[in-house]
Amino acid sequence: MSRINNHLWKSEPIICLTFDVDWASEDALKYSYNIIEKYGFKTTFFLTHESKFILELIEKGDIDGGIHPNFLINSSHGNSYDEVIDYCTTLLPQAEAYRCHRYFDVNDITETFAEKGYKYDSNVCTFLQIVEPFVHRSGLVRFPIFFEDGAYLFHRQNLNFKEVGKQLFNNPGLMILNIHPMHMALNSPDFYYMRKVKDSLTREEWNNLNYKLLEKIRYKGYGIRDFIIEIFEFIKEENIKTYTLNEIYKIIR
Repeated sequence: MSRINNHLWKSEPIICLTFDVDWASEDALKYSYNIIEKYGFKTTFFLTHESKFILELIEKGDIDGGIHPNFLINSSHGNSYDEVIDYCTTLLPQAEAYRCHRYFDVNDITETFAEKGYKYDSNVCTFLQIVEPFVHRSGLVRFPIFFEDGAYLFHRQNLNFKEVGKQLFNNPGLMILNIHPMHMALNSPDFYYMRKVKDSLTREEWNNLNYKLLEKIRYKGYGIRDFIIEIFEFIKEENIKTYTLNEIYKIIR
């Protein structure tokens, strides 16, 4: 496949909702999924660790899954590219997609994924730019991200959806959204809110944050969760079509 057929999104907005699990606790994952479920959107979750809740949803076909390997120093996934990939593949042996933690990317990794039978990734993050899927040098199809909650917060963008929503999300093109369950659960008002919470906890405490604690430390004002919910409302109101990454891949391959 050398060309991508873009007829699906040439004249209308098409949205793919994806989530980076990022070692979120089971209660944080349930919290985020319960919001999604209300709207009937099918999504893709990229796994960093074994989550009984997420794996059951994948098994039932309620969501699609991919892996979210961490290749950074001191990674809990392993000490080499091969170790990290092998560990994450054991989490979801049927996975055909990946997105690396912090979008880590070198040719050795993409080539290894291609050799292991992976078909596509979503490992490039733009800042609100609609970039069409393309075929990477490895042969993998790459789906660039349009909106990431963390990037939106990092650049201190307007959280008043009524002022910016239609301008951002109602243009022709394929828009991949990347959301983090812990940003949702904590309702981060800025980029560093979640970071401060994470740095104040041990890895084990972070992995096991329950509803009670999440409610206690959640930002009570208007934050990124509220903005994202308004995105979902807008998608419904405007009848914007949503697909999983796997559904898009099958259409264009």
